[in-house]
Amino acid sequence: MTTQPLRRFVLGASLILLASACTTTELTRIGLLHNSPETESDILQQSSRIRAMSPAELAAEAESLQKHYTSRRSEERRLQLALFLAIAPTPPGDRARALSLLDLPPSEVNGRGRNHPLAQLLLPMLQDIRRLDEAQSGAQQKLRDAQLANDQMRQKLEALRDIELKMQDRPKTK
Repeated sequence: MTTQPLRRFVLGASLILLASACTTTELTRIGLLHNSPETESDILQQSSRIRAMSPAELAAEAESLQKHYTSRRSEERRLQLALFLAIAPTPPGDRARALSLLDLPPSEVNGRGRNHPLAQLLLPMLQDIRRLDEAQSGAQQKLRDAQLANDQMRQKLEALRDIELKMQDRPKTK
């Protein structure tokens, strides 16, 4: 199935369109970003950087974001890690973990949690992708089962053909 690349493209395109449609001051005003001296680049610029990274750079970025988030948990670091995990290709990316990072109740540590606008944007998409992945896994399992049944039927048919040929080759006795 070719839905995997399509889903990645749609998710990436929507994030890039969102980033290009808003300026940093507008994003800060509506609450997508917070002006913080700790943040070297905003969350939406991170999405476009991720797309251009090599596998080695992705692995290093994943380690760095995880280390930063573990050392000091904040809403921005949680969102940066979740965004990275959501849109990075599968070896360093982990959509299930991104979903768990985004779907948190509001608290002091989590900030606005699932009520954050970026979380509200990504959560439905990630949930839909998870449902599609599960449906795809189910369809692939059904396909494997059908192929196995097909192979078994083919073997039975060959066995019946062999029996039929042996019966035709046998001399007729009276």
